[in-house]
Amino acid sequence: MGLGWYMQRLRSMSVSEIAHRVSERLGRGSEIAHLRRISRKPWDGSFNDFPKLPWRDRVPPELRKQLAADAEKLMRGEWDLFGWKAVEVGSPPCWHRDATLGVVIDPDIPARKLDHRHLEHDADARTIWEINRWSEMTRMAMHSALNGDVHAIRVSQLWLEDWCDRNTPGHGINWTSPLEAALRLMNFCWFDALVRGCNDPELARRQDELTARIVPTHAWWIWQRRSFGSSANNHLIGELSALVMAITRWPALARMIPPAQHVVKLLEHEILQQFATDGGNKEQALHYHLFAWEMCWHAGMAAGGFKAEVLQRLTQAAQYFVDVVEAPECWDFGDSDDAQVLPLPLKRTNSAVEFRGWLMNRADGSVLRFWLGEPPKGVKAAMRSKWLTHAQSGQAIWRDARWTVRADASPLGLGSMAAHGHLDALHVSLWFEQHALLIDPGTGAYYGNPALRARLASWEAHNGPVPDAGHHTPRRMGAFLWAQHHDKPGLEISDDICVMSFGGEVRRTQRAVHAAQDYVEICDEVGRESHVVTWQLAPGWRIDQERKNGFVCRHAESIPVHATLNGDAIEQWEIVEREASPHFRELLTTQAVKITFRGTLTTIWRKAG
Repeated sequence: MGLGWYMQRLRSMSVSEIAHRVSERLGRGSEIAHLRRISRKPWDGSFNDFPKLPWRDRVPPELRKQLAADAEKLMRGEWDLFGWKAVEVGSPPCWHRDATLGVVIDPDIPARKLDHRHLEHDADARTIWEINRWSEMTRMAMHSALNGDVHAIRVSQLWLEDWCDRNTPGHGINWTSPLEAALRLMNFCWFDALVRGCNDPELARRQDELTARIVPTHAWWIWQRRSFGSSANNHLIGELSALVMAITRWPALARMIPPAQHVVKLLEHEILQQFATDGGNKEQALHYHLFAWEMCWHAGMAAGGFKAEVLQRLTQAAQYFVDVVEAPECWDFGDSDDAQVLPLPLKRTNSAVEFRGWLMNRADGSVLRFWLGEPPKGVKAAMRSKWLTHAQSGQAIWRDARWTVRADASPLGLGSMAAHGHLDALHVSLWFEQHALLIDPGTGAYYGNPALRARLASWEAHNGPVPDAGHHTPRRMGAFLWAQHHDKPGLEISDDICVMSFGGEVRRTQRAVHAAQDYVEICDEVGRESHVVTWQLAPGWRIDQERKNGFVCRHAESIPVHATLNGDAIEQWEIVEREASPHFRELLTTQAVKITFRGTLTTIWRKAG
């Protein structure tokens, strides 16, 4: 890391946080010894009835079939990283290998000496962590429990035994992030319940041994290394949620970490801190909204519920998700690494659609209803033919049978780091007949390709008006660190028109969006300085340049869409190619129209013909 990163990182911390971090760093020297002592202590493996598994006779028939197909592939070592990228990981997997590059990180290096942000040969820690979250073992256990295939659950136990043999507590890449340990612990809670539900004495005996090797060290380490201060984002929610789940299942953990009631109170505080009163997650990253929400919901089920204010906030957050997500072609805003908590949906690549369906009590959420029971009460279907705003979070949505519009007037992100925010203020995403048309370009990568990450998060990658000379702030100082945050844009609905504004009195930009049954009109006002708007199309669309004042967008599965350009001084427009990342670590190019103008630009999107 450069000096600039360290200086900005220090500026983002309070004095007490700096002191805490110094103390924590000094304590890491004895961490391995402490973990070794915990692993040698006798373990009271008694457990409670959490999570409660559903009745087998209520299994949706398509779930049994999908679980069987998934388990067969997984046992051959054929995994789909991030839900889409087919890789060979081995059987058992190579736990320290970036499967996309073939780079193996030495498992014997003490974790405190590893910098997961900069691994050799450009390996990406997030890719390695993906196979170490144990959700695939949970998936195989689900198959065993519902399809009676004891072999799959035994293979899963052998893999977890191998993981313990090759991941000595406190050593290697898999002991560098407490959130990763928390995700393992959450999955192990479910795995343990699924194994014991098979009522097989030999499986139970081996499970006792696994539990003693995994649960005490993971729980203690997560508590000791939990996120704090400026780093207290969705990571802290995940760490606390895992501890609530684990201490509910294994009460003996109360001897080494605080009691469940204390951890629940800390989690409730974070829920109220990280979810706005209108339900939006303050990280300003739509995928992390669901990620954090799901972890909270599991913890709430373990704790027997949250206090009324917290439950109401989570219900508002569920409503926000229903309002803001458009299915089936979702295209999140902000960071997205396609993370999952537990492998509960029928298909991972369809998880947002299934969660939305479950929250609205629809048939496409039936598999989640099987695992999780009833959704939070009071969540309603998204409004039609009227602007719906979440003003604090800066989102406005309009949808009818043909069009969906999502307008972004959000702050940069959570806290002093705004770790997962993108420079997407005034961006508009547009769907036509359920096909994504104008997109947010996605995330691409984290540590493995920082240049791509910076490009896809930039002002220029989004379609809000950008000065031809560019914006100089905010500045990205690292993978998860922004300096000089922009002010929250203005957002109001006036005469059924969504008006967003950005900047000060001297250099002010305004975007007005008018949506109707037959068209969507986007009007940009920027003043005398030349600005650029780049309308990036979703994959599957191509552009036909027809005449001076517009173009036609064509899609193999849709009616064509015509865009008309009008303005005071359109200097030029051209068809260009832009990068897009529909899934984490997936990169493709799509067509875009780049328009340079001064004064006013109006773009009208309507069905061609």
